[in-house]
Amino acid sequence: MPTSEPSSQLLSRVGLAVVLGIFFLLFGFGSTSASGNLVTEPWDKVVHLAVFATLAIGLRAILPTWSILLIALLSLAIGAADELHQFFVPTRQPGLDDWLADAVGTLCGLMLWRWLAYRQYAKLPFKA
Repeated sequence: MPTSEPSSQLLSRVGLAVVLGIFFLLFGFGSTSASGNLVTEPWDKVVHLAVFATLAIGLRAILPTWSILLIALLSLAIGAADELHQFFVPTRQPGLDDWLADAVGTLCGLMLWRWLAYRQYAKLPFKA
């Protein structure tokens, strides 16, 4: 008899993979000189927003019992750590504007999670 993994466990595992992947990108690849100037202004803010929206969703998936506030604070702390870490990478330039883009991305990711959860709870049909 095949065993099926409960959807919450699957979601948690996918969330963990997403978070670990983002950590690798931020603190692994982001520590190399090749990571500097990959994306030009102002498009780098869009990348920050997308990465931190994805991070917030991943954190929410692996920490379902944590409050939204705690997840937001954790995501913002990771963003601050990334900006501080950039001081030690010659081709990187840390900035408050990048951290603010991280904050907006975190907010967008958590709002998207909430909206998707509401749709699932209310069993709303998909509309294109």
